[in-house]
Amino acid sequence: MPTPRERWSTAGPQSAGSWWVRSVPGWHGAFGLFVAIAAVVLLASRDPDRGAAGLAVGLVTVAYAALAVPGARRRDWRARAYLAVAVLGFGAAYAADPQLSFLLFIAFPQTWFLTDTRREGVVWTVATAAAGLVGMSAGYGPTAATMDIAVSMLVSVGFTCVLGVWISFVVEQSAERAQLIAELEDTRAELAAAHHEAGVAAERSRMAADIHDTLAQGFTGIVLLAQSAAAVAREEPTRRALGLIEGAARSGLAEARTLVAAMSPVGLEDAGTLGEALRRLAERVSRESGVRVDVVVSGRDPVTLPKAQQVVLLRAAQEALANVRKHAGAGRAQVVLSSEDGTASLEVRDDGVGLAVADLTGGTGFGLAGMRRRVEEAGGVLEVAGEPGVGTRVRIALPTSPTDTADLVGGGAG
Repeated sequence: MPTPRERWSTAGPQSAGSWWVRSVPGWHGAFGLFVAIAAVVLLASRDPDRGAAGLAVGLVTVAYAALAVPGARRRDWRARAYLAVAVLGFGAAYAADPQLSFLLFIAFPQTWFLTDTRREGVVWTVATAAAGLVGMSAGYGPTAATMDIAVSMLVSVGFTCVLGVWISFVVEQSAERAQLIAELEDTRAELAAAHHEAGVAAERSRMAADIHDTLAQGFTGIVLLAQSAAAVAREEPTRRALGLIEGAARSGLAEARTLVAAMSPVGLEDAGTLGEALRRLAERVSRESGVRVDVVVSGRDPVTLPKAQQVVLLRAAQEALANVRKHAGAGRAQVVLSSEDGTASLEVRDDGVGLAVADLTGGTGFGLAGMRRRVEEAGGVLEVAGEPGVGTRVRIALPTSPTDTADLVGGGAG
């Protein structure tokens, strides 16, 4: 079971644990003040044993600096070692010069400050009182009223223990309250996050409705118009162009439906696999641009990807092939999809003009930067490599969860 101070120290930045740590310099200052007063008393004393008393106080001071200062925050073995030295050293100082008995005012609190449990505090308090009783009895000599000293020590022990136990109880209760406050703060933060997510979900629903009512309807109209025009067109080039327009409109319609259907990947409803969706994308790019695009699907241990990750890979392939079509000047490109060792990867490479260094860093345009941001948000890594004249390679790697042994992409090569 954690001690009161352990619970105190884990309650948070505004907790009593922080107060306890902040109070350590104050305890050091109090000890230094008592040592300074003892030095003044010894300098003003004419007792022949004041040298021995000064040596004892000096020994305790050195032990405090070497053991208590580094051990005060953790209250480890060094704190206990100092307490042992302090009990013996202060006892010897009282024996040499009983005027130093006021040092008990710092010795008793230290027994609680440098220990973790109430039992330890009581034990060290009794030991300090016993050393004071023996030391002062020896210091005052045969005329000493030992019984009076013993009663005084007994009262001091009782008062110190009661005060120490009460303070420990207060510390424990404060730690529990601080922990409760921290839990309430965490709960409030979770509720705020939940409200934020609810707001985001509502906004997405609104945007999905807008996309359905605007873009989807517009693409549907373009498809119908292209079909109507193709039905009456007489020239083959015109029909081919209208076919391309219809294909592009259908692709846009599929994209709009994907957004409306909560990020469902394009083409997966019909083809059933990400690999087939990539093949359909490659066929469309080849048909529209003249660049031959091959799709290769492999995977030693294929797994089913979440829809969000499928979307990331498909969007990355779309962006990479769009760059190939617009900028690469390539005659051939290849899309390689694989799943291996808990990682799904997509690689798009071409034999075009390649990219300059500035393009590899994502410093131009929004396509590569947006792709990188989307991949990183999914927990993946985007690598872009290429040199002018030797083509470009874009590779995306996403971590996968092997909870489902169904094929990621349907297998086979395209």
